[in-house]
Amino acid sequence: MCAARQYSLMWHSLVTAFGARWSQRNLLMFTVYVDDSGTAPDQSVAVAGVLIIPVKQITALDKEWENFKDKCGFSDLHASECAALNQKSYPGWDDPKVSRVFRRARQITEKYASKAFSFSVYKDEFDPVVPSEWRETGGDNHYTWGIRNLMHALVRWHRAHQISVPFDFVFDNAEGGDRLEIEMLMAQFESVCPGDFVDHYQFRRRKAVPALQCADLLAWTSYQISRGLRGGQSSSHAMDCARDYRRHQAGEWWEAQTFSQEDLKLVIAEDQKDPEKEKYRRAWHAAYMATKRGRQTRCTT
Repeated sequence: MCAARQYSLMWHSLVTAFGARWSQRNLLMFTVYVDDSGTAPDQSVAVAGVLIIPVKQITALDKEWENFKDKCGFSDLHASECAALNQKSYPGWDDPKVSRVFRRARQITEKYASKAFSFSVYKDEFDPVVPSEWRETGGDNHYTWGIRNLMHALVRWHRAHQISVPFDFVFDNAEGGDRLEIEMLMAQFESVCPGDFVDHYQFRRRKAVPALQCADLLAWTSYQISRGLRGGQSSSHAMDCARDYRRHQAGEWWEAQTFSQEDLKLVIAEDQKDPEKEKYRRAWHAAYMATKRGRQTRCTT
């Protein structure tokens, strides 16, 4: 759906729902763009990154990005391939050009996004301590757990700003188990906040959505910095991005989060003191999976 049409439909839905009272509502509508980095099995850190962008700014962002893209000669900004100077995707590019392109991409991102969050999951710290029942009912993918933690931050931001309409979410396209886990996660949050999640998300191709390309740069930067904090080599381009993001809005714009293994152990121990929580999660998960299987059966008959 194009940005202008998306905005029109959201506006129309508010007028339909509230009639003459629509002008009394908080009409600050936001879309949350979600992308990942480090999700390949051989990578040590998985990162989820999100940008919160006012709906009224999306058309302007798209237009500015198109001009930027045409001027710099690319069709899709994929941070990891750019930084690696993948000549198949970015023929003739060198480090100075990558620096220029990333700098301009950050300028556009910071101009239009109200807030940025990222969450890093260190796989070698997460895997040994997380109980199997958590992964069975909450998701097996590290990326899913990154999104899960960011969802709590997003809910807090939404409430703090007294926004009266739900976020809309756009996820970078996912397939198979990755997509199923995101769908399950959204259903879990829907069960707590009915009407706020299930009908408010979609999957889109990053190549077709400039805001997802902005989120990709944020997620890749977080991945590089997180890996560097554990003794890995961070890209100099990522360090430039991180310095810029951290300065924006006096350091209030980007919140990069993670959990230590010790903190994770404490959370797990506290959770396990209440066996009813796990019983509830298992019951909810069983009912959800039964519903999913039922839908699949109806679709194939």
